[in-house]
Amino acid sequence: MTSLARNGGDAGALFDLAGTVATNATWIEDVYFTESGAPFDISELDWKLTFRRDGEAASADITLSSASGTLAVAADDNGRPRILRINVAAGALSACEGEYVADLASKDGAGAVLLWAHGTISFRPNPVTF
Repeated sequence: MTSLARNGGDAGALFDLAGTVATNATWIEDVYFTESGAPFDISELDWKLTFRRDGEAASADITLSSASGTLAVAADDNGRPRILRINVAAGALSACEGEYVADLASKDGAGAVLLWAHGTISFRPNPVTF
C-alpha cells in the first residue's frame, strides 16, 4: 500500500502518504516507527487510518482503527512495540474504487491527536482472482 516520505505539503502531517490497495485481497501491512534511528514505542497510542472520497469532507468514508481491530500495535523481533499492523479482510473494501484522501493519526492518553501521515491512496481490484 504505502510509501511514507517526510512531508513537504500543507496538510500538517509529519509524512506524505501514497499507494494502492487491492480491494479484493487481504490487506496486511506493517508500518515501523523509528525516531533518531531507535525504535519508537507506540504502545500507548490509539490509531485511526481514515479515507475520504472527497478531500473537503469533514468525515471519513472508511475508518480503520485500533478499536475495530483493523489496526494493531505489534512488537518487533526484539520485543519493542513499534509496529502498526494493518489487517483488513479480503472483500471488506470491495465497494471502494478510485482515489481517496488518507490520514493516519494517533491519540495519546491525554487526548492529544497527532497527524502522522496524509496523502492519496488508490483502491483498485487486483487482477488476480481465486
